[in-house]
Amino acid sequence: MILLGLDASTPKGSVALLKDGQVIAESVGSSTFSDQLLVLVDEVLGKLDRGLEEVDGFCVTTGPGSFTGLRIGVSLIKGLVLATEKPFWAINTLEAYANLVEPVSQPICPILDARKKEVYTAKFKYTNDKLVRETPDHAVSPQELCDLTQEPTVFLGGGVEPYGDFLTSQLGNKFIDQAPVKNQTVAASAAQLAFNRFQASPCFDLDALTVHYVRKSEAELNSNILN
Repeated sequence: MILLGLDASTPKGSVALLKDGQVIAESVGSSTFSDQLLVLVDEVLGKLDRGLEEVDGFCVTTGPGSFTGLRIGVSLIKGLVLATEKPFWAINTLEAYANLVEPVSQPICPILDARKKEVYTAKFKYTNDKLVRETPDHAVSPQELCDLTQEPTVFLGGGVEPYGDFLTSQLGNKFIDQAPVKNQTVAASAAQLAFNRFQASPCFDLDALTVHYVRKSEAELNSNILN
């Protein structure tokens, strides 16, 4: 079983190819990732003898994250599904990040820079080696995130770089940014989650493939002001 995973929700983004749950190829973009998306897909498909023809399904991260990147990623996957008539899986971006952490006893809190001095975040925890969501996705200020953190917690994701020093100063030993992490891309992590759900929930309905923004875009906010 071969799955193509794509993450365009973060500034760099990634594409990965998995065979029977094992990564066989992956590629990471640069800061202009959206312009390179098809190139990265071609790179990983080059590992297959018959390219796209061999892929059994697709998965894509659907947010939260970059509004533009998410729209581009979802549009590309829709095109691939239409072309191949293969199933797809929509994977939450924060869950894909949390899945990068090997099973630990502490809660896992992925954080992504949401701009406007906020982060996208949610809390997950391993129960019997299975990753379980404990909170919904939400956008909060770093201070609100600290107020919500009541115990030692593993933090990871793009929001650690801009806010790590603040979180460390506020949380002390409750801020853990050194945890066993899988050496793979977010796209590969998303594809592994899709592989685990392959038999349970394959989807062919493209109307069900929507972007999870968490909060409104600038265009929507400006439209509401004008109206």
